[in-house]
Amino acid sequence: MSKIKNYQLEDMRKLFNDFKNLHLLVVGDLILDNYIWGTVKRISPEAPVPIVIVEKKENRIGGAGNVAANLASLGGQVTIAGLCGNDEESKILSDLFDKKGIEHLINSTSNRKTTVKSRIIAQHQQLIRIDEENVNPVKKEIRQAILGNISSLKNNFDGVILSDYSKGLLTAEFIKEILDIFKAKPVIIDPKGYDYNKYKGATAIKPNFKEFCTAVHHPELRKDDLEKHARELVHNLDLDGIVVTLGEDGVFILDNKGESFVIHTKAKEVYDVSGAGDTFIAAFSAGLILSRNWFIAAKAGNLASGVAVGKLGTATVSTEEIFNSNIKT
Repeated sequence: MSKIKNYQLEDMRKLFNDFKNLHLLVVGDLILDNYIWGTVKRISPEAPVPIVIVEKKENRIGGAGNVAANLASLGGQVTIAGLCGNDEESKILSDLFDKKGIEHLINSTSNRKTTVKSRIIAQHQQLIRIDEENVNPVKKEIRQAILGNISSLKNNFDGVILSDYSKGLLTAEFIKEILDIFKAKPVIIDPKGYDYNKYKGATAIKPNFKEFCTAVHHPELRKDDLEKHARELVHNLDLDGIVVTLGEDGVFILDNKGESFVIHTKAKEVYDVSGAGDTFIAAFSAGLILSRNWFIAAKAGNLASGVAVGKLGTATVSTEEIFNSNIKT
């Protein structure tokens, strides 16, 4: 890795500025994040629960859409593809995408409703989350319609990010067809669940450490043994490489040349980790496609997600925020 040891902050700034030259496709589970902000001053007489006096309500893009939103906020061109219900929440998501300049290929169906995650927050503390969702596999005819939309535009994209939130869209068959359509381009996956065989043949996957332990069937895995299992997983799934985010311990990378390394994260105040993985994979994917260097790409992801964890709730970050922060490479 000696050739990139002298990769400085200004080099990273140039990389982020070049994101504007990319057009990426994000495919995955679309989620509307609903936030209810308020204050608590007393406990309910009906049950031992706090009474929240509502002060503000806010809708944000969640799920795979948050990956797209982060790409857009970092200056990239992005198209999002996925499925929503034929409902008001779908219209809200479409409007949010429009406001951020994100092209969207959203298929609607009356057979399932748009996934909504509602969070009630008081005094900067999340009290409860309520999920409205259908996680059954999406019907084949709907998946085929989405694939048709994507395939007709495949030459427009420099690469693909698949964002799996286990809500039924990214089945093994669907992912295989995506990989076939984009076999000449990078396909980077944020995985979920137990069955990682469905990601076979991708360029890279980016689990967090807990997800990685689940994937290799070692829930008590020590981080000292991470590299061994990462090499086995990369081999078994025919990946170019893997990135495992380690929270406060940084990021583990096994690249396409078989080299492994860890980028450590400098201590910072963490308000909320929700959505930080979306921010990481957005910056990492764009960085990898542009630089073709896994270390540099992971560094970009680490810088971006380091800003995201300082925000409450699902959030995006901008290049200005990243380089105005006190993070140093």
